[in-house]
Amino acid sequence: MSIRSALFHSWVRFDQWLAASPLLRRSGGRAQTVFFPGCSLAGYSPSYVISVRDFLRGRREDCGVFMACCAKPLKLMGKKGLFLKRMDGVRRGLDAMGAETVVTACQNCYKILREYDTGRHVLSLWPLILKMGLPEGLEGRFEGLEASIQDSCAMNVCPETGAAVREILKRLGVTLREMEFSGQRAKCCGGAMMISTGDVKSGREWMRNRAAESPCPTIISYCASCRSAMGMDGSHKSLHLLDLIFGSGTPAEPGSALLNRYKTARNLSSL
Repeated sequence: MSIRSALFHSWVRFDQWLAASPLLRRSGGRAQTVFFPGCSLAGYSPSYVISVRDFLRGRREDCGVFMACCAKPLKLMGKKGLFLKRMDGVRRGLDAMGAETVVTACQNCYKILREYDTGRHVLSLWPLILKMGLPEGLEGRFEGLEASIQDSCAMNVCPETGAAVREILKRLGVTLREMEFSGQRAKCCGGAMMISTGDVKSGREWMRNRAAESPCPTIISYCASCRSAMGMDGSHKSLHLLDLIFGSGTPAEPGSALLNRYKTARNLSSL
């Protein structure tokens, strides 16, 4: 392993330690339905975490938030023992909240919780939004916007998610121009490869190459990590689906992902 790879893996291990610490881990009270935003969405936009919580609460009333990491990076790095220990902590945290249903914004979190927390009902946010209906006033709001979709490579465990995302975008008025490899054939954004190998240079090259496969300058992702990766080349407008639902159609304000995760935890503490 190169020095760069070793340093990157050291950073990921430190990040995973922080994710399990009181600085970044928060629960928003007891609730039968719990929104599990995941690290990447909290790192992208603290306000979207609250917006989703409020949206779900407005339709289900009983909805809390549990900010924690699903620990998938540890699994990708082959740290199975530590991964299982962290997942046990996630299960106990959800148990303490009285959670019966968990709603995830991240397909990686969805996949991990479905596999390692089998006693709970795990839902993907996107089919749920489609079922509940978009917030008022959004139908056709982005008429004229052409975009392609970067599908999460974890979508294969929940193919209805991709269909829901496309229907949501259709209702928003977005014209879709699909990449050649999309849906269940979609290529990884490069993030998983970078974490598993520690090869930052190759990972970023993969991100740029994947973005270059888009037939139009705007790429929409429903995974915050994918959104970051698709903007790596600097020549594409990379959006998260929540930028259209709870934002203005532009990327969330830039900022440190670590600081944003801290802000999210602090926001949840004050609610």
